[in-house]
Amino acid sequence: MKKIFLSLLVSFLFCFPTFADEISKFVKKTAFGVGSDIGIYIIDKTYDKVIYDKNIYDEFNPASILKVVSFAAAYDILGSEYEFKTSLYKDDLNNFYVKLGGDVLLNQDDLVSLISNLKNQKINKIYIDDSIFDNEKYPKTWLEEDKWPSQRAITPYIIDNNMVKISLHRSSLAKNVDIIQHDKYQISIINELKVADNHKFEILRQYGEELPIVNLQGTIAKDVDITLPVLNPEINFNVKLNYALEKNNIVYLNKINVKKAPQDAIEIAYVGHKIDEISKLILHNSNNFATEVVAKVAAAKYINYQKEATFDDAINMVNSIFSPYYSIKDNIVDVSGVSRKNLLCPKTIGNILSKVLEDGNFSKLLATSNQGTLAQRLLFLKGNLKGKTGTLRNYSSLFVNFETRNKTDIVLISIVQNSSKRKALLKDFENRLVSLIYKKY
Repeated sequence: MKKIFLSLLVSFLFCFPTFADEISKFVKKTAFGVGSDIGIYIIDKTYDKVIYDKNIYDEFNPASILKVVSFAAAYDILGSEYEFKTSLYKDDLNNFYVKLGGDVLLNQDDLVSLISNLKNQKINKIYIDDSIFDNEKYPKTWLEEDKWPSQRAITPYIIDNNMVKISLHRSSLAKNVDIIQHDKYQISIINELKVADNHKFEILRQYGEELPIVNLQGTIAKDVDITLPVLNPEINFNVKLNYALEKNNIVYLNKINVKKAPQDAIEIAYVGHKIDEISKLILHNSNNFATEVVAKVAAAKYINYQKEATFDDAINMVNSIFSPYYSIKDNIVDVSGVSRKNLLCPKTIGNILSKVLEDGNFSKLLATSNQGTLAQRLLFLKGNLKGKTGTLRNYSSLFVNFETRNKTDIVLISIVQNSSKRKALLKDFENRLVSLIYKKY
Protein backbone atom coordinates (compact mmCIF):
# COMPACT_ATOMS: atom_id res chain seq x y z
CA MET A 1 0.00 0.00 0.00
CA LYS A 2 2.85 2.37 0.90
CA LYS A 3 4.54 1.62 -2.43
CA ILE A 4 1.37 2.53 -4.31
CA PHE A 5 1.02 5.79 -2.36
CA LEU A 6 4.67 6.74 -2.96
CA SER A 7 4.31 5.91 -6.62
CA LEU A 8 1.30 8.22 -6.93
CA LEU A 9 3.08 10.98 -5.01
CA VAL A 10 6.18 10.78 -7.21
CA SER A 11 3.96 10.75 -10.28
CA PHE A 12 2.20 13.90 -9.08
CA LEU A 13 5.43 15.72 -8.29
CA PHE A 14 6.85 14.97 -11.71
CA CYS A 15 3.61 16.03 -13.47
CA PHE A 16 3.51 19.36 -11.63
CA PRO A 17 6.53 21.07 -13.28
CA THR A 18 5.54 19.58 -16.63
CA PHE A 19 2.14 21.26 -16.46
CA ALA A 20 3.68 24.57 -15.33
CA ASP A 21 6.00 24.39 -18.32
CA GLU A 22 3.01 23.78 -20.59
CA ILE A 23 1.29 26.91 -19.29
CA SER A 24 4.52 28.87 -19.69
CA LYS A 25 4.82 27.81 -23.33
CA PHE A 26 1.21 28.75 -23.96
CA VAL A 27 1.72 32.22 -22.46
CA LYS A 28 4.99 32.82 -24.34
CA LYS A 29 3.49 32.05 -27.74
CA THR A 30 0.70 34.62 -27.22
CA ALA A 31 1.53 38.06 -28.62
CA PHE A 32 0.28 40.86 -26.35
CA GLY A 33 2.10 43.71 -28.12
CA VAL A 34 5.27 45.70 -27.51
CA GLY A 35 5.48 47.17 -24.00
CA SER A 36 2.71 44.98 -22.59
CA ASP A 37 2.86 43.37 -19.17
CA ILE A 38 1.19 40.18 -17.94
CA GLY A 39 0.69 38.80 -14.46
CA ILE A 40 -0.73 35.34 -13.78
CA TYR A 41 -1.32 33.59 -10.48
CA ILE A 42 -2.92 30.11 -10.47
CA ILE A 43 -3.62 28.31 -7.20
CA ASP A 44 -4.56 24.69 -6.67
CA LYS A 45 -6.76 25.06 -3.59
CA THR A 46 -7.31 21.31 -3.28
CA TYR A 47 -3.63 20.66 -2.57
CA ASP A 48 -2.81 24.21 -1.39
CA LYS A 49 -0.23 24.72 -4.15
CA VAL A 50 0.71 27.44 -6.60
CA ILE A 51 0.74 25.67 -9.96
CA TYR A 52 1.87 28.64 -12.03
CA ASP A 53 2.92 32.23 -11.43
CA LYS A 54 4.28 35.02 -13.58
CA ASN A 55 5.18 38.52 -12.34
CA ILE A 56 3.03 38.03 -9.25
CA TYR A 57 4.89 40.67 -7.22
CA ASP A 58 4.74 43.34 -9.94
CA GLU A 59 2.30 46.25 -9.92
CA PHE A 60 -0.82 45.76 -12.00
CA ASN A 61 -4.11 47.58 -12.38
CA PRO A 62 -6.82 45.03 -11.54
CA ALA A 63 -9.59 46.98 -13.31
CA SER A 64 -13.04 45.71 -12.35
CA ILE A 65 -11.98 42.53 -10.58
CA LEU A 66 -11.26 45.02 -7.78
CA LYS A 67 -15.06 45.14 -7.37
CA VAL A 68 -15.00 41.63 -5.92
CA VAL A 69 -12.48 42.75 -3.28
CA SER A 70 -14.34 45.94 -2.34
CA PHE A 71 -17.80 44.38 -2.38
CA ALA A 72 -16.54 41.50 -0.25
CA ALA A 73 -15.41 44.07 2.32
CA ALA A 74 -18.80 45.83 2.18
CA TYR A 75 -20.57 42.47 2.48
CA ASP A 76 -18.48 41.64 5.54
CA ILE A 77 -19.38 44.94 7.22
CA LEU A 78 -23.07 45.04 6.28
CA GLY A 79 -23.87 41.33 6.59
CA SER A 80 -25.69 38.92 4.30
CA GLU A 81 -29.15 40.06 5.47
CA TYR A 82 -28.58 43.80 5.03
CA GLU A 83 -31.36 45.77 3.37
CA PHE A 84 -30.80 49.15 1.70
CA LYS A 85 -33.71 51.19 3.05
CA THR A 86 -35.37 54.45 2.13
CA SER A 87 -37.30 55.18 5.31
CA LEU A 88 -39.98 57.56 6.53
CA TYR A 89 -39.43 58.91 10.04
CA LYS A 90 -41.68 61.06 12.23
CA ASP A 91 -40.69 63.27 15.17
CA ASP A 92 -42.88 64.51 18.03
CA LEU A 93 -43.59 67.80 16.21
CA ASN A 94 -45.24 66.05 13.25
CA ASN A 95 -42.21 66.60 11.04
CA PHE A 96 -41.49 63.82 8.59
CA TYR A 97 -38.10 62.77 7.27
CA VAL A 98 -37.38 60.81 4.10
CA LYS A 99 -34.16 59.12 5.14
CA LEU A 100 -31.99 58.07 2.18
CA GLY A 101 -30.12 54.79 2.47
CA GLY A 102 -28.13 54.39 -0.73
CA ASP A 103 -30.64 52.07 -2.41
CA VAL A 104 -29.47 51.95 -6.02
CA LEU A 105 -32.63 50.06 -7.02
CA LEU A 106 -35.11 52.60 -5.62
CA ASN A 107 -37.71 53.60 -8.22
CA GLN A 108 -40.66 55.97 -8.56
CA ASP A 109 -43.21 53.30 -7.59
CA ASP A 110 -41.25 52.57 -4.41
CA LEU A 111 -41.31 56.25 -3.49
CA VAL A 112 -45.05 56.53 -4.20
CA SER A 113 -45.61 53.53 -1.94
CA LEU A 114 -43.48 55.02 0.85
CA ILE A 115 -45.17 58.42 0.70
CA SER A 116 -48.62 56.79 0.82
CA ASN A 117 -47.95 56.42 4.56
CA LEU A 118 -48.39 60.19 4.89
CA LYS A 119 -52.07 59.94 4.02
CA ASN A 120 -54.31 61.19 6.83
CA GLN A 121 -51.25 62.39 8.74
CA LYS A 122 -51.02 65.87 10.19
CA ILE A 123 -47.89 67.16 8.42
CA ASN A 124 -45.90 70.08 9.76
CA LYS A 125 -42.72 69.89 7.63
CA ILE A 126 -41.16 67.33 5.28
CA TYR A 127 -37.40 66.96 5.21
CA ILE A 128 -34.89 64.80 3.37
CA ASP A 129 -32.20 63.20 5.51
CA ASP A 130 -29.19 62.63 3.22
CA SER A 131 -26.65 62.04 5.99
CA ILE A 132 -25.78 58.43 5.03
CA PHE A 133 -22.75 59.64 3.02
CA ASP A 134 -21.36 62.82 1.53
CA ASN A 135 -22.17 64.48 -1.80
CA GLU A 136 -18.71 64.33 -3.42
CA LYS A 137 -19.61 63.26 -6.94
CA TYR A 138 -16.55 61.32 -8.08
CA PRO A 139 -13.31 59.92 -6.62
CA LYS A 140 -10.45 62.36 -7.09
CA THR A 141 -8.45 59.78 -9.06
CA TRP A 142 -11.03 59.49 -11.85
CA LEU A 143 -10.15 61.11 -15.17
CA GLU A 144 -12.54 63.55 -16.84
CA GLU A 145 -13.54 60.85 -19.32
CA ASP A 146 -14.67 58.69 -16.39
CA LYS A 147 -17.18 61.28 -15.18
CA TRP A 148 -20.48 62.55 -16.62
CA PRO A 149 -21.85 61.37 -19.06
CA SER A 150 -19.81 58.15 -18.72
CA GLN A 151 -20.78 57.74 -15.05
CA ARG A 152 -23.48 59.06 -12.78
CA ALA A 153 -22.68 61.43 -9.94
CA ILE A 154 -22.33 59.46 -6.71
CA THR A 155 -24.65 61.08 -4.17
CA PRO A 156 -27.26 59.75 -1.69
CA TYR A 157 -30.02 61.03 -4.00
CA ILE A 158 -30.86 57.99 -6.11
CA ILE A 159 -34.07 57.11 -7.92
CA ASP A 160 -34.83 55.39 -11.23
CA ASN A 161 -31.08 54.75 -11.76
CA ASN A 162 -30.53 58.53 -11.93
CA MET A 163 -30.88 58.19 -15.69
CA VAL A 164 -33.28 59.88 -18.13
CA LYS A 165 -34.41 58.74 -21.57
CA ILE A 166 -34.16 61.17 -24.49
CA SER A 167 -35.36 60.53 -28.05
CA LEU A 168 -33.67 62.09 -31.06
CA HIS A 169 -36.09 62.21 -33.99
CA ARG A 170 -35.63 63.48 -37.52
CA SER A 171 -38.14 66.22 -38.20
CA SER A 172 -40.73 65.89 -40.95
CA LEU A 173 -38.59 68.19 -43.09
CA ALA A 174 -35.70 65.74 -42.69
CA LYS A 175 -33.27 68.56 -41.94
CA ASN A 176 -33.51 69.24 -38.25
CA VAL A 177 -33.62 66.98 -35.22
CA ASP A 178 -36.37 67.07 -32.59
CA ILE A 179 -35.43 66.23 -29.00
CA ILE A 180 -38.11 64.58 -26.87
CA GLN A 181 -37.60 64.13 -23.12
CA HIS A 182 -39.66 61.39 -21.44
CA ASP A 183 -38.79 61.94 -17.79
CA LYS A 184 -40.37 64.15 -15.14
CA TYR A 185 -36.90 65.56 -14.57
CA GLN A 186 -35.92 67.67 -17.58
CA ILE A 187 -32.41 68.51 -18.79
CA SER A 188 -31.68 71.86 -20.42
CA ILE A 189 -30.37 70.95 -23.89
CA ILE A 190 -28.91 73.13 -26.63
CA ASN A 191 -29.79 71.30 -29.82
CA GLU A 192 -27.10 71.59 -32.49
CA LEU A 193 -27.91 68.30 -34.21
CA LYS A 194 -28.46 67.94 -37.94
CA VAL A 195 -29.80 65.15 -40.13
CA ALA A 196 -27.17 63.55 -42.37
CA ASP A 197 -26.18 60.26 -43.94
CA ASN A 198 -23.66 59.52 -41.21
CA HIS A 199 -24.51 58.95 -37.55
CA LYS A 200 -22.06 60.76 -35.28
CA PHE A 201 -22.90 63.06 -32.39
CA GLU A 202 -21.37 64.24 -29.12
CA ILE A 203 -22.75 65.03 -25.69
CA LEU A 204 -20.94 68.05 -24.25
CA ARG A 205 -20.96 70.34 -21.20
CA GLN A 206 -19.56 73.48 -22.78
CA TYR A 207 -20.83 75.80 -20.08
CA GLY A 208 -19.04 74.18 -17.18
CA GLU A 209 -19.83 71.64 -14.48
CA GLU A 210 -22.00 73.97 -12.42
CA LEU A 211 -24.50 74.95 -15.14
CA PRO A 212 -27.18 72.30 -15.85
CA ILE A 213 -26.93 72.68 -19.63
CA VAL A 214 -26.02 70.04 -22.22
CA ASN A 215 -24.97 70.50 -25.84
CA LEU A 216 -25.85 67.87 -28.40
CA GLN A 217 -23.70 68.39 -31.49
CA GLY A 218 -23.21 66.41 -34.68
CA THR A 219 -25.42 64.43 -37.01
CA ILE A 220 -27.94 61.58 -36.87
CA ALA A 221 -28.88 59.29 -39.73
CA LYS A 222 -31.83 57.63 -37.99
CA ASP A 223 -34.14 58.08 -35.03
CA VAL A 224 -32.45 56.97 -31.82
CA ASP A 225 -33.09 56.83 -28.08
CA ILE A 226 -30.30 57.69 -25.64
CA THR A 227 -30.05 57.71 -21.86
CA LEU A 228 -28.20 60.35 -19.90
CA PRO A 229 -27.27 60.60 -16.23
CA VAL A 230 -29.21 63.36 -14.50
CA LEU A 231 -27.18 66.52 -14.01
CA ASN A 232 -28.55 67.28 -10.55
CA PRO A 233 -29.54 64.18 -8.54
CA GLU A 234 -30.97 66.30 -5.71
CA ILE A 235 -33.41 68.09 -8.02
CA ASN A 236 -34.26 64.81 -9.74
CA PHE A 237 -35.16 63.23 -6.40
CA ASN A 238 -37.21 66.25 -5.31
CA VAL A 239 -39.15 66.26 -8.59
CA LYS A 240 -40.08 62.62 -8.04
CA LEU A 241 -40.82 63.13 -4.36
CA ASN A 242 -43.29 65.88 -5.27
CA TYR A 243 -44.84 63.56 -7.85
CA ALA A 244 -45.23 60.90 -5.12
CA LEU A 245 -47.09 63.46 -2.99
CA GLU A 246 -49.36 64.37 -5.89
CA LYS A 247 -49.99 60.72 -6.75
CA ASN A 248 -51.18 60.15 -3.19
CA ASN A 249 -53.35 63.33 -3.25
CA ILE A 250 -51.30 64.86 -0.45
CA VAL A 251 -51.27 68.66 -0.52
CA TYR A 252 -47.98 70.03 0.78
CA LEU A 253 -47.18 73.64 -0.03
CA ASN A 254 -43.96 74.16 1.93
CA LYS A 255 -40.47 73.72 0.58
CA ILE A 256 -38.83 70.35 1.21
CA ASN A 257 -35.53 71.06 2.97
CA VAL A 258 -32.60 68.90 4.07
CA LYS A 259 -32.33 67.97 7.74
CA LYS A 260 -31.05 64.99 9.69
CA ALA A 261 -33.75 63.05 11.51
CA PRO A 262 -33.43 63.42 15.30
CA GLN A 263 -32.37 60.34 17.23
CA ASP A 264 -35.75 60.01 18.90
CA ALA A 265 -37.67 60.11 15.58
CA ILE A 266 -39.66 56.96 14.88
CA GLU A 267 -39.48 54.95 11.65
CA ILE A 268 -43.07 54.52 10.44
CA ALA A 269 -42.39 52.87 7.05
CA TYR A 270 -39.68 51.93 4.60
CA VAL A 271 -39.05 50.47 1.16
CA GLY A 272 -35.87 48.63 0.32
CA HIS A 273 -33.83 46.01 -1.50
CA LYS A 274 -31.65 43.25 -0.05
CA ILE A 275 -27.89 43.21 -0.55
CA ASP A 276 -28.06 39.96 -2.52
CA GLU A 277 -30.29 41.64 -5.12
CA ILE A 278 -28.03 44.67 -5.41
CA SER A 279 -24.94 42.43 -5.65
CA LYS A 280 -25.89 41.48 -9.22
CA LEU A 281 -25.33 45.06 -10.38
CA ILE A 282 -21.77 44.89 -9.06
CA LEU A 283 -20.61 41.30 -9.43
CA HIS A 284 -22.50 40.43 -12.63
CA ASN A 285 -22.91 43.74 -14.47
CA SER A 286 -19.80 45.57 -13.20
CA ASN A 287 -21.78 48.70 -12.35
CA ASN A 288 -19.31 51.36 -11.16
CA PHE A 289 -22.00 53.62 -9.68
CA ALA A 290 -23.52 50.83 -7.56
CA THR A 291 -20.06 49.71 -6.38
CA GLU A 292 -19.09 53.15 -5.11
CA VAL A 293 -22.49 53.74 -3.47
CA VAL A 294 -22.56 50.37 -1.68
CA ALA A 295 -19.00 50.86 -0.43
CA LYS A 296 -19.94 54.27 1.00
CA VAL A 297 -23.01 52.82 2.71
CA ALA A 298 -20.83 50.11 4.25
CA ALA A 299 -18.24 52.71 5.23
CA ALA A 300 -20.96 54.64 7.09
CA LYS A 301 -21.60 51.56 9.22
CA TYR A 302 -17.85 50.93 9.52
CA ILE A 303 -17.36 54.38 11.12
CA ASN A 304 -20.49 53.80 13.24
CA TYR A 305 -22.44 56.60 11.50
CA GLN A 306 -20.37 59.22 13.32
CA LYS A 307 -20.31 61.42 10.21
CA GLU A 308 -21.17 61.36 6.54
CA ALA A 309 -19.08 58.61 4.95
CA THR A 310 -16.58 59.56 2.24
CA PHE A 311 -14.68 57.84 -0.56
CA ASP A 312 -11.64 57.76 1.75
CA ASP A 313 -13.71 56.03 4.44
CA ALA A 314 -14.71 53.37 1.89
CA ILE A 315 -11.07 52.76 0.94
CA ASN A 316 -10.04 52.65 4.61
CA MET A 317 -12.76 50.07 5.22
CA VAL A 318 -11.41 47.83 2.44
CA ASN A 319 -7.84 48.28 3.67
CA SER A 320 -8.79 47.47 7.26
CA ILE A 321 -10.12 44.07 6.19
CA PHE A 322 -7.59 43.05 3.55
CA SER A 323 -4.35 44.92 4.36
CA PRO A 324 -2.81 41.77 5.98
CA TYR A 325 -2.64 40.38 2.42
CA TYR A 326 -1.07 43.51 0.85
CA SER A 327 2.48 43.87 -0.36
CA ILE A 328 4.38 47.13 0.05
CA LYS A 329 3.49 48.11 -3.54
CA ASP A 330 -0.27 47.67 -3.27
CA ASN A 331 -2.48 50.75 -3.31
CA ILE A 332 -6.24 51.16 -3.79
CA VAL A 333 -7.49 54.63 -4.74
CA ASP A 334 -11.10 53.83 -5.64
CA VAL A 335 -13.29 50.79 -4.97
CA SER A 336 -14.75 50.22 -8.44
CA GLY A 337 -11.52 49.77 -10.41
CA VAL A 338 -12.11 52.77 -12.69
CA SER A 339 -8.94 54.63 -11.70
CA ARG A 340 -5.72 53.93 -13.58
CA LYS A 341 -3.85 54.47 -10.29
CA ASN A 342 -5.06 51.31 -8.56
CA LEU A 343 -2.13 48.94 -8.02
CA LEU A 344 -2.32 45.38 -6.72
CA CYS A 345 0.05 42.46 -7.16
CA PRO A 346 -1.55 39.36 -8.70
CA LYS A 347 -0.53 37.40 -5.61
CA THR A 348 -2.36 39.88 -3.37
CA ILE A 349 -5.54 39.57 -5.44
CA GLY A 350 -5.32 35.79 -5.57
CA ASN A 351 -4.81 35.43 -1.83
CA ILE A 352 -7.62 37.84 -0.99
CA LEU A 353 -10.09 36.19 -3.34
CA SER A 354 -9.12 32.71 -2.16
CA LYS A 355 -10.06 33.86 1.34
CA VAL A 356 -13.27 35.53 0.14
CA LEU A 357 -14.40 32.31 -1.53
CA GLU A 358 -14.49 30.59 1.86
CA ASP A 359 -17.72 32.49 2.59
CA GLY A 360 -20.31 30.31 0.88
CA ASN A 361 -22.99 33.03 0.99
CA PHE A 362 -20.71 35.44 -0.82
CA SER A 363 -19.42 32.91 -3.31
CA LYS A 364 -22.99 32.18 -4.45
CA LEU A 365 -23.37 35.83 -5.51
CA LEU A 366 -20.58 35.69 -8.10
CA ALA A 367 -21.42 35.32 -11.79
CA THR A 368 -20.93 32.04 -13.60
CA SER A 369 -20.34 31.43 -17.31
CA ASN A 370 -22.72 33.28 -19.63
CA GLN A 371 -23.84 35.70 -16.91
CA GLY A 372 -23.21 39.44 -16.79
CA THR A 373 -19.80 40.37 -18.17
CA LEU A 374 -19.08 36.65 -18.63
CA ALA A 375 -21.82 36.45 -21.27
CA GLN A 376 -20.89 34.13 -24.17
CA ARG A 377 -17.71 33.10 -22.39
CA LEU A 378 -16.52 29.74 -21.02
CA LEU A 379 -19.90 28.17 -21.69
CA PHE A 380 -18.58 24.65 -21.05
CA LEU A 381 -18.03 25.67 -17.40
CA LYS A 382 -21.52 27.03 -16.73
CA GLY A 383 -22.46 26.16 -13.16
CA ASN A 384 -18.87 25.07 -12.49
CA LEU A 385 -17.28 28.51 -12.44
CA LYS A 386 -17.47 31.71 -10.43
CA GLY A 387 -15.68 34.82 -11.56
CA LYS A 388 -15.37 38.44 -12.57
CA THR A 389 -13.89 40.21 -15.56
CA GLY A 390 -12.15 43.57 -15.74
CA THR A 391 -11.65 45.89 -18.70
CA LEU A 392 -10.02 49.28 -19.16
CA ARG A 393 -8.41 50.78 -22.22
CA ASN A 394 -5.44 48.51 -23.06
CA TYR A 395 -6.18 46.41 -19.94
CA SER A 396 -7.91 43.08 -19.44
CA SER A 397 -8.21 41.11 -16.22
CA LEU A 398 -9.94 37.93 -15.11
CA PHE A 399 -10.60 36.21 -11.81
CA VAL A 400 -12.17 32.74 -11.89
CA ASN A 401 -12.70 29.87 -9.49
CA PHE A 402 -13.60 26.52 -11.02
CA GLU A 403 -13.15 22.77 -10.70
CA THR A 404 -11.02 20.98 -13.28
CA ARG A 405 -11.96 17.78 -15.07
CA ASN A 406 -9.98 15.97 -12.33
CA LYS A 407 -12.01 17.72 -9.56
CA THR A 408 -9.22 20.08 -8.54
CA ASP A 409 -10.32 23.44 -7.11
CA ILE A 410 -8.57 26.27 -9.03
CA VAL A 411 -8.31 30.02 -8.42
CA LEU A 412 -6.88 31.97 -11.36
CA ILE A 413 -5.89 35.62 -11.68
CA SER A 414 -4.81 36.94 -15.08
CA ILE A 415 -4.01 40.59 -15.83
CA VAL A 416 -2.74 41.99 -19.13
CA GLN A 417 -1.95 45.68 -19.27
CA ASN A 418 -0.52 48.17 -21.77
CA SER A 419 -1.50 45.87 -24.61
CA SER A 420 -2.07 47.18 -28.12
CA LYS A 421 -4.16 44.14 -29.01
CA ARG A 422 -7.92 44.19 -29.41
CA LYS A 423 -9.86 43.33 -26.25
CA ALA A 424 -11.44 40.35 -28.02
CA LEU A 425 -7.99 38.81 -28.46
CA LEU A 426 -7.13 39.37 -24.79
CA LYS A 427 -10.40 37.79 -23.70
CA ASP A 428 -9.74 34.87 -26.04
CA PHE A 429 -6.36 34.34 -24.38
CA GLU A 430 -8.05 34.21 -20.97
CA ASN A 431 -10.63 31.71 -22.23
CA ARG A 432 -7.98 29.42 -23.71
CA LEU A 433 -5.89 29.60 -20.53
CA VAL A 434 -8.87 28.50 -18.43
CA SER A 435 -9.70 25.76 -20.93
CA LEU A 436 -6.12 24.46 -20.86
CA ILE A 437 -6.14 24.18 -17.07
CA TYR A 438 -9.59 22.60 -16.98
CA LYS A 439 -8.71 19.87 -19.49
CA LYS A 440 -5.17 19.00 -18.47
CA TYR A 441 -4.75 19.67 -14.74
